[in-house]
Amino acid sequence: MKSYLFILISAIVLVSCGPDRDAINEQIYQESVKYNAEKQLGITIDLNQTWNAIKEGSITVTADADLEDIVKVQILTESPFYNDEARVLNSVDCQRGDVVTITYEIPAYLTELVASCVNSKGIQRIKVFKVGDLSVSFGSSTRAGTRAEASEIPTFTSIKLKSPVSSFNAKRAQQGASCTIDGKTYTEWSNSNWENEQMWDPADGQTFDNGWKLDSEKNKGHIFRDIAGFDEGELATVQKIINDILYKYTVTKEDNTYGVNKRRNNLRFIKQTPYFTLNNNYIYTNGKGCVTLIPIQAYTDEFKMNHIYYYYYKPEDVPAGMDEVDYIKSLPKYKAIQVERIETTAQSKEGAFFRNKEFLLPYYKNAPHVGDNEASAVFPAGYKIGFLNMKHSNGNYSFDNVKHGCTYGDGRLNYAVNHIEGHFKTAMDTSIGGSVKEGMKFNDPRIACFSANGKTYMTFEEGADCNFSDMIIEIGGISVTEPENEETEEIVVKDESGLSHTVLSSQTRTIETLEPIFENEANVYTMCFEDRPVNADYDMNDVVLKASRENNHSVRIRVVACGAQDVVTLCGIEGETDQSRYLNNREIHDILHIGMGTFANTGGQKAEEAWEVVETGNMTIAQFLKNIYIENNTTNTTIKMSSKSGEPPCVIIVPFDFRYPKEGKSITKAYTGFLKWAEDLNQNQDWYTAPEQSLIYTGN
Repeated sequence: MKSYLFILISAIVLVSCGPDRDAINEQIYQESVKYNAEKQLGITIDLNQTWNAIKEGSITVTADADLEDIVKVQILTESPFYNDEARVLNSVDCQRGDVVTITYEIPAYLTELVASCVNSKGIQRIKVFKVGDLSVSFGSSTRAGTRAEASEIPTFTSIKLKSPVSSFNAKRAQQGASCTIDGKTYTEWSNSNWENEQMWDPADGQTFDNGWKLDSEKNKGHIFRDIAGFDEGELATVQKIINDILYKYTVTKEDNTYGVNKRRNNLRFIKQTPYFTLNNNYIYTNGKGCVTLIPIQAYTDEFKMNHIYYYYYKPEDVPAGMDEVDYIKSLPKYKAIQVERIETTAQSKEGAFFRNKEFLLPYYKNAPHVGDNEASAVFPAGYKIGFLNMKHSNGNYSFDNVKHGCTYGDGRLNYAVNHIEGHFKTAMDTSIGGSVKEGMKFNDPRIACFSANGKTYMTFEEGADCNFSDMIIEIGGISVTEPENEETEEIVVKDESGLSHTVLSSQTRTIETLEPIFENEANVYTMCFEDRPVNADYDMNDVVLKASRENNHSVRIRVVACGAQDVVTLCGIEGETDQSRYLNNREIHDILHIGMGTFANTGGQKAEEAWEVVETGNMTIAQFLKNIYIENNTTNTTIKMSSKSGEPPCVIIVPFDFRYPKEGKSITKAYTGFLKWAEDLNQNQDWYTAPEQSLIYTGN
């Protein structure tokens, strides 16, 4: 921190760059600190402000999730599934059925947290709870697989199909090289082998048993039953899982950079899933029961245009010498859901979550024809099932409409439709004429599968962006046998970026599930010091410490930066350590192995961080950090968390991996929301999540 010379008018005292605190009156010293704070900050500090943004709590957790071999329970900030932002707040080793109490320290703005049971293979089952709740258990909210008895499977042996219609791909391919859509000619369907694709719907007037039925309205063509809603506590957990990875709208500056039309770009998540990496978003049947679809959200104004179809095949049935993609194009496509029948317009606009209908995917045993077709509710083993969305206005099958098209989970089948300008092409990457930075390629999927919390979901991108949150459907099923012990296999896969992920393949349900193993980082808490309160510049980087939990009774403490010219000693680290108090009572420059009077990790010289693990017993992280202080040996002053509220911010604690300001850059400029929080601690409680990137230290 640079030294400044100023005149304290109220005391008429000249303060040098190295004031001897013992030589001046304590009251004058405090007035000097206050005067400088008012000058630098330009505000009146909230009288209740303590500069500690941590909120403490505890929760009693019953480890009764639907998992074998539970080894620990942990508390997280967010859902851990496909979510790099989720942080572990604390964890306790335990076994299934144990009841444990866990403390946690969180950002003040959070209102809900996530409890997680973890087994020996790293698979997690989670449950959302409210901050302030006394206890949480998992119970039925994490039970995956069958929700029904085998006796609830319909017993039909045939289904009547009505006359098929040609798909939009077929209609456009039949135009040859002169396919015109809204005045523009496309060649992508020419010689594409789409000419014979047909869409088949069950005919009206059929009845089924065990609660299954055709829609009461004509020409809807789907078979379903009414079901109970979410299990107790399940809705909040499902919402958390979906919103943490597939939130529809842009929020941050990064969201706006990669999104379009205020829709967030979630394509990066889609390409992390093992279904994308391994299966082209197909699901595999195992012959253990029927396969069903359960819509849980349709967050789109165009939901009435969406018609979900499916198809299936065995890989060994692809004729020798025939390209697999051409074979798929020739397969019959069967109606699964007419989306307009699952929700109201009001629900679509608010993005409501629901769970009230289950749709059956019948297995047709032979090539389809008009009339009765031999069929079964139970799918044999070994089939790949793929999905598509046929988007069109009801009853309007005109191919000369930019919004009409068939979009697939298998991205290889989207090459032509993704070229349609005015709608689908908008979602493409800017490098190929689209509008989205890091957007789709022409052969990318528009339906993606992922598994989380023991369930498998499909998520849809129906149109002109990459948010993939237009529709969310749970892939369900009813088993004809009692659930057995899990048959699992660990698979290591690489995503598009080359990163390796461990996936657990399970065969216990009616489909194979691919469940990644997620290892979330511990939450980091940051403590920042000004070493000269009398003439602080409030870049808050003179000493920077970071702490994270190792477990319920130990903390890893790191010294990460030094912006002090003075001789400064780190003090107050309480607890047992294996490294003989490696950090405590040592000078900061010495700890970082840099020359006296030099800065490190604040924008110039770089230094390797120093750390130790401290056994803290029952102390919370907040208590542990509040005990830490620094001694400025040059000025003979002690800088610690004030015991009184409303004092200037000589020390702040942030429950976050805080990107502190660069050398000489005030925190008030680096974080524009800081002053509002300083004036009113109930405002802008997440100020530290929105930095001015050019003013913070990022290690570069």
